[in-house]
Amino acid sequence: MTLVGKKKFSALTSLVLTFSLLGAAAPSSAEEGDYPPFETEVIVRTVNQFKDKADVRDFMELAERHGVDVISMNVKQDEDDEAPSGQVFYRSKIAPVAEGYEDFDALREVVAQAHAAGIKVNAWIPQFHDQEAFLQNEDWQMQALEDGVRVPFTGSNGSEYFVNPLNREVQRYERSIVREVVENYSVDGVVLDWIRFDDYNMDVSDYTIAEYKAQFGYSPLDIDFAKDSVRRKQWNEWRADRIGQYVRDVRRDLEASSNPDVRLGVYVLPPQFAEVGQNVAKFKSYVDFIAPMAYFDDWGYDGEWVYGDRSGILKDVRNRLAGTQARIVPTLDQDWTDEDYQEIYAGIRRNYPEVERLSFFAYGAWTEDELAAIDERTGWPASGEQDYDAKLPAAWSARNIGSMPGTAAYQSSKKHFTLGGSSTDVWGESDRLNFVYRPIAGNAEMVVQVKSLSRLDDWAKAGLSIRESLAADARHVDMVLTPENGASFQYRTEKGGETADRTAGASSSAWLKLSRSGDTFVGFVSGDGRSWTRVGSIRVPMNDRAYIGLALSNPGEDSKGKAVFGSAKATP
Repeated sequence: MTLVGKKKFSALTSLVLTFSLLGAAAPSSAEEGDYPPFETEVIVRTVNQFKDKADVRDFMELAERHGVDVISMNVKQDEDDEAPSGQVFYRSKIAPVAEGYEDFDALREVVAQAHAAGIKVNAWIPQFHDQEAFLQNEDWQMQALEDGVRVPFTGSNGSEYFVNPLNREVQRYERSIVREVVENYSVDGVVLDWIRFDDYNMDVSDYTIAEYKAQFGYSPLDIDFAKDSVRRKQWNEWRADRIGQYVRDVRRDLEASSNPDVRLGVYVLPPQFAEVGQNVAKFKSYVDFIAPMAYFDDWGYDGEWVYGDRSGILKDVRNRLAGTQARIVPTLDQDWTDEDYQEIYAGIRRNYPEVERLSFFAYGAWTEDELAAIDERTGWPASGEQDYDAKLPAAWSARNIGSMPGTAAYQSSKKHFTLGGSSTDVWGESDRLNFVYRPIAGNAEMVVQVKSLSRLDDWAKAGLSIRESLAADARHVDMVLTPENGASFQYRTEKGGETADRTAGASSSAWLKLSRSGDTFVGFVSGDGRSWTRVGSIRVPMNDRAYIGLALSNPGEDSKGKAVFGSAKATP
């Protein structure tokens, strides 16, 4: 089994939005913790999800609505179920096109619609589980030694159609498909899958026997594959070396292509499956990311096996990637319990803070409920704080960070947001504020008119904020107005660090703009919303996924103090 021979073993919404177009009240989201939100990748089996352009459009609307950052699309069939393995879902001149896709180039449609929505696309390309490939040449089929007899490998269920990963002709064929995809489609990444064997006793074809015997002086048929031995270790190491060389060759193909910056990743099985001849350390220098299949329950482990700091799949992958910049993208199931996700997210946050993106696999078609649940969890594990009920435009939430009281409402007829609160402040090493927010991914800009400030302390702050997380001590950058002390561009550059600011003269009714480009943040103030004065600029190292929105802090004790905002607009 591999990614996705799994059969259960067997967004940023396009922020070009004016709030005048939004009026529906959104329910409070699930609890979120004191962490930057994880990026979200979803793995899509094309044969289940995309039958035509309407399917792509419907899915992309859901993906955009629920904060999907990356779609890993199956461009070559992985299993032998709805379509034979090896058939493709794009207009190929090399591999056979799956039935129903002759006139529908699913890959082209997904790339076009995803990129229009600001979502990246990885081409998930299974390699050596490929029925169509060996139908072209029977000599390509993987051979296994069973009871002393060589037989074509068909797996325990009789339908595992592997080709020999060591055969140079097989490799050239599979690599040609990867090159075809990269040369003809503007994919952001390529993810290899099924680059492995299924057990120690394969491949034992004439081709492999000749190659192995030439190097080591004896035939692999002389090895007792059922017992651990020096010879079996040597055999497995040799196979793993060849798999590593194959990934190297794919990387070289990509570098020589017209899209040399495309990212390369590999889905890998847990380290407990040593018999498949797959060792991340053999190809660590050629990949940009590794996606370990962390299906703990499928493998018969508890949740700690995923995130344990002494053992487990993430620990093993990290060790094998030592000395490289390759990222770890854990691949998780979509149907665990909330308790499972709380535990595993917390363990990943604690032991693997370098993990920024989580990938989720569904064997069938993705549903809106599943995508919404992933979106709600991006900031988990949950803390004691949570969003409060408020009538806000869809996809926006309200939170009293620092557990102080506050209120928020949106008046659709006037297109006004009203925030209230008291006994709060954004300063020092930790904040208390009322925050109406939504997740963002990457660059963003938000503009708002502060219509009025009433019954607020002279040093109350009302305006725009980008926060790395919903923690009280998070990195943040703000562009705010005060009732009596002008405009303030303030920031905290380190989690738990001191807050600093730059100020400028401004009335208590003015326009504010806050922009982010990479790690550079710039704040502006304007009297009319057309002519802008820059108040400050700062570089703050912040995760790509963060939160943007309207903020109010009020050191005064008058609980009826409020700020009214209008003409709010955000762009990605």
